[in-house]
Amino acid sequence: MPTDPLAPLRSRSWIAEARRKSIHLATIVLPLGMLYQWTPWPRARSEWFLLLGALTLTAIAIDMVRIHQRRVREFFRDFFGQMIREHEQLTLLGSTYLLIASLLAIEIFPWPVAAAALGYTIVVDSLAALVGRAWGRRRFFHKSLEGAAAGLAGGFLWAAFLVSTGHLSWPVAAAGALAASLIEILPIPLDDNLGVTLFSGYVMKMMGGPG
Repeated sequence: MPTDPLAPLRSRSWIAEARRKSIHLATIVLPLGMLYQWTPWPRARSEWFLLLGALTLTAIAIDMVRIHQRRVREFFRDFFGQMIREHEQLTLLGSTYLLIASLLAIEIFPWPVAAAALGYTIVVDSLAALVGRAWGRRRFFHKSLEGAAAGLAGGFLWAAFLVSTGHLSWPVAAAGALAASLIEILPIPLDDNLGVTLFSGYVMKMMGGPG
């Protein structure tokens, strides 16, 4: 009897991961907002820095309370369940690291490169986790070949969008996609949100990304 290929998508662990990554994917509005300036505020780099700085400080403060107050930690565990990973129980959440990465990106990199790097972080990490959790079989570095391939494909889709909309050239965008995918699978002692954003951003900057 053939195995149902969609069966992994009905497991509790995958559903929890999908909920977590749906929030992560929704943050793609951040780099898109940086590129297209949809709202009256923020627009200038200083305004974005002020907004992201305030959000980052708020997120860190909440995490500090959660980590050091047992009742708050238990509330988060009960409310969010498996969406909070085991290693995040006593450390900063991935969402907090993403805000920190966003703040660093707009301070360090040229504007289109900062937005592109954040997009790679969101897309590559999300697709790699979702596909790897469902169909990952060939393991290396505690990741899966299937997940890595999905992350790379997602990175090149984001690169194609950046190129087609005139924000980056193909060499710069492709280098960013490859760098993001490489860092996502390597066992570096740094949260992926920080590692992918900073490494892909530096690679694109060195490749001559626009200012």
